[in-house]
Amino acid sequence: MYSIIYLILTGEVIYVKNATMGKSALLKTQNPIVAFVKQNGMGYVLCAPLLLAIFILVFYPMFQVFMFSFQNTNGMSGRFIGLLNYRWILNDTLFWNAVRNTFFIAAMAVVLQVIVTFILASMINSLTHLKNFYKSLYFLPNVVSAVAVSMLFTFLMFPTDAGIINSFLGIFGIAPVPWLASASIAPFSMVLMGLWRSVGFDTILFLAGLQSIPGEIYEAAEVDGATGLKKWWYITIPSMKPIIVFMIMMMTISQMQRFDDIWMIGGVGGNPGGSLQTIVLYIYRNAWVARQVGIASAASMVLFVLIMGITIINNKVLNRDSGNN
Repeated sequence: MYSIIYLILTGEVIYVKNATMGKSALLKTQNPIVAFVKQNGMGYVLCAPLLLAIFILVFYPMFQVFMFSFQNTNGMSGRFIGLLNYRWILNDTLFWNAVRNTFFIAAMAVVLQVIVTFILASMINSLTHLKNFYKSLYFLPNVVSAVAVSMLFTFLMFPTDAGIINSFLGIFGIAPVPWLASASIAPFSMVLMGLWRSVGFDTILFLAGLQSIPGEIYEAAEVDGATGLKKWWYITIPSMKPIIVFMIMMMTISQMQRFDDIWMIGGVGGNPGGSLQTIVLYIYRNAWVARQVGIASAASMVLFVLIMGITIINNKVLNRDSGNN
């Protein structure tokens, strides 16, 4: 009961000889390329508009920025100057100040957001009642635009007694704090403002991960006499490590690209005293104020390399023990 099948190299005809029946037949078959197109063609047709949009709106602008970084251009016309734009920004003290401010604000924001939102998510997950109420309550700031949040915190953190926070602190005899008027305090104020706006979204993501942990693990730990804190430390945190790694990487990328609220508070100069001058603000200033699109493009490519490098390092370091690469 066997068949000997001979496939002609063209892929068009199969010769079948059945040893039992003693019969032969020529069976028409499709070319592999034609078969693949017939099977998957509709999927590619449906994806074509999205792929075209991604190419036009993402990959082409990235390529154009890469080309502009080697030109002295205003975005409309220019000439090739090689690596002079990169040499310029690497010798520019304003750029290095922007790099320092970006890393400082991003590092503080990521650490604070991870700790605060993970604790909040753990507390909400432990509730037996009103869980949906607290999820909605904490998510509300996320639906407010960055411009509105910036205006709100401008009033909250006004540097005199007219500010709501300073007015409250004055009840306890504390002098007004120059939240957004001091070069040494303004970065911390921006971190707090970013935390308030993103706490809801990050908490919801952590909460989704917490709810995926099997309850049987906690029940077994209770049988062994584990307390709530021990269950959180030895079960919850290790089980959530992939989510924590993902959140750290996404928060880092978001903070490195932060612009809108910082621009609303600090303006083009990143005031006070340039303490809020970030890399993205530096790019904006050169592209739209100074009309040095070549320098702005070079700074954009440097930012791209920095984000890519930080993401790879985060992934390697945070997944080193678990082996989840």
